[in-house]
Amino acid sequence: MNKLINYAKFIGIFLIIELMITFISSLLNLIGLNSGITTIILLISNLIIFFILSYHNAYKLQKKGYLEGLILGLIFIFFMFIIKLILFENNVYISTIIYYIILLLSSLLGGMMGVNKKKK
Repeated sequence: MNKLINYAKFIGIFLIIELMITFISSLLNLIGLNSGITTIILLISNLIIFFILSYHNAYKLQKKGYLEGLILGLIFIFFMFIIKLILFENNVYISTIIYYIILLLSSLLGGMMGVNKKKK
């Protein structure tokens, strides 16, 4: 039950940050910034979010960082995928799958680094 509450906390944080980043990216598109640049900003910010949240989760638990990073990354990707299917489009492209794999690798790396960091 404790793990479920922990994951729910990270999901809430993820969704709030993701909404803020999407809002900022939309504003940048409205002021005339190239959509390619905003796509890169979204990719980098999502990589950082996945890494930091997985790092923090693995650091907090101090066990099996790769597994914790994988689980948290899959949960985040599940939410992103469902939101994408509901709100935007029903097609899944190979580029989308590669994007999700890159995000999952970032989450795995964050989990592995977080568990290796020693608590003081």
